[in-house]
Amino acid sequence: MSGKAKAITTIAIFLMIATVLAACAPKVQLPILREASDFALTNETSREVRLSDFRDKVVVMDFIYTSCPDVCGMLNHKLKIVRDQLEEGLKRDLILISISFDPAVDTPEVLKQYTAERGFNVPGWHFLTGTEEQIRQVTDDYGVEYELVEDDHEHEDEGSQEQEHLRSFNHNIVVVLIDRDGMVRKTYENALFSETEMISDITSLLP
Repeated sequence: MSGKAKAITTIAIFLMIATVLAACAPKVQLPILREASDFALTNETSREVRLSDFRDKVVVMDFIYTSCPDVCGMLNHKLKIVRDQLEEGLKRDLILISISFDPAVDTPEVLKQYTAERGFNVPGWHFLTGTEEQIRQVTDDYGVEYELVEDDHEHEDEGSQEQEHLRSFNHNIVVVLIDRDGMVRKTYENALFSETEMISDITSLLP
C-alpha cells in the first residue's frame, strides 16, 4: 500500500471513530432540582393561567417589568431568539411565561400592548400579572428579589421647570426551566446566558 493510500485509510478510520464516538456521546442530562411551585395569575388577555395547565409541556419562565429600560427587554429578546431557533415540532411543546413584578403598572392591557410593540405576541407565550400578594408569593417561591426605586428629577422644558417621575426596580435575574412533569431542571441567573446552551437544555427535555 502506498503512503498516500495509507494516509487516506488512516483518515477514513479516524473519521469513522469520531462519528461513532459522537453518536455515543451522552446527551445533556439536567438534574431534577425541585418541584415547581404552582400558581394562578392573569395573562395579557385577562384569562387566568395556572402553571399546572402546562403539564406535558416544557416551560421557560422569567420575571420582568415592562418599563424596564434595559435588561428585561434584552432577556425576553433572547428568549424569542431561542424559540425562533427551535424546530417547528419542538415549538409546539414549549411554553414561555413572563411574570411582571410591577402589577401596579403592568395590567393585562399594558402587557398586551407591550407584547405587540416588542414582537413577543407569539403562540405559547404568556405575560402574567396579579395582585401584589400573588406576585410576591410567586417571586418568593422562585428566588426573585426586587425593590422599587423611585426618583424625582427636575428638567427644564421651554423655560419652565417640570418634575419627571421615574419608576424603576433593582432586581436579580431568574430564568427557570421546567420539564414536562413540573420539575425545575435548571435556573439561569444571568441575562448573558448562551442561547445555544438553552436550546440544548430545552431540546434535552423534548425527546
